[in-house]
Amino acid sequence: MRFGVNYVPSRNWFYSWQHLDLTHVDEDFCAIRELGFDHIRMHLRWDLFQPNAAVVPEYMLGHLRDMLDLAEKYHLQVQVSVFVGWMSGFWFMPSFIKGRHILTDPAIVEAEYFLLEKIAGAVEDKPVFMGIDIGNELNVYEMFYHAFSVEQGDRWLSGILGECERLMPGKMHVIGVDHQPWFGDVQFSRHTLANTGGATSLHTWIAFTGALQYGLHSEENLSLQEFNIELANAYAEQAGRPVWIQEYGITDAWADPADFEVFVRRSMMAAARSENLWGFTWWCSHDLSPVYRDFDPIEYNLGLLTVENRVKPLGEYVRNCIRDMKQGITAPPLQTGPAIVIDDSEPFHGWTYGEAYADALREGIHAKFVLASRAADSAYLRRRGITECINIK
Repeated sequence: MRFGVNYVPSRNWFYSWQHLDLTHVDEDFCAIRELGFDHIRMHLRWDLFQPNAAVVPEYMLGHLRDMLDLAEKYHLQVQVSVFVGWMSGFWFMPSFIKGRHILTDPAIVEAEYFLLEKIAGAVEDKPVFMGIDIGNELNVYEMFYHAFSVEQGDRWLSGILGECERLMPGKMHVIGVDHQPWFGDVQFSRHTLANTGGATSLHTWIAFTGALQYGLHSEENLSLQEFNIELANAYAEQAGRPVWIQEYGITDAWADPADFEVFVRRSMMAAARSENLWGFTWWCSHDLSPVYRDFDPIEYNLGLLTVENRVKPLGEYVRNCIRDMKQGITAPPLQTGPAIVIDDSEPFHGWTYGEAYADALREGIHAKFVLASRAADSAYLRRRGITECINIK
């Protein structure tokens, strides 16, 4: 099991890429390692790493290499998120895009491949490089900029992840999307997300998914990660495909801090009951300084560390949970064997199945999911340990 954190710099947020201070980065990575983490997800700024379609500044690639060297010093592996044009409610699109579509315009896609080629050359000799994360929740581009169909999204995603594998073979290349394609039929298909790249990455935010509306201590909320892992497993064609909880977190805007410890332990240990879980990557490492204005209020205190690198109580809870999980402490075992059937011939509504999953947990059952199109395949069911298929309609 792997444990990591999304790196948000303690000083100057992601504006720090413009004037990188490696002393501060060194302090940050030291504090992150002391929390028990073994990897970070590092977000580039697309507009800075590619100010022109044909230009990737060498000094920015040098910054990236320096960051990877510091990560190696603290035994932290690094997933590099490249096309970060969206971060914490702000857009950082390169100016050369000029309103063109980043998924369907051939010239823009060519520019994206060019940046990947330059990144590949910069990281190819770095042992801590885990792989490429295409970008941070690029699916929201469909909401704010230009619409695209699921077919267009799948075509672009298959192509760009294929290019990552061609340039950097054998690494864990993924795309980090939010919950929308997993809870509905938008942007990218669940089949493509669960079968393209080196792992299936999930963002399991209790507020944005709607899980929190069921109550902080509800099964719907505490088992959100577990539910999403089982969805990913159902759509995966490859046995044992890794599933990565790439973003999750909590803030006092959503819950009383007195409940944070229970949330951390119960949600992480529940998720660990599911097969194929590769690991967890908390959002995020550091708080955001109040000197920066106009962010959503939740962005200021999502960190496990303060901007002075002091461990917050939330950081202690996560560190303690990681320690216990590494020592073999687990959630109580539940009955296994049943699987809830997903009708893959109809439009998908995530919480129809999320509620059924939580109901099963309340009955002491750790259910799986199976697509209706595969529910009669006895060999497939046997391979997945499914002994009973449950239709919820």
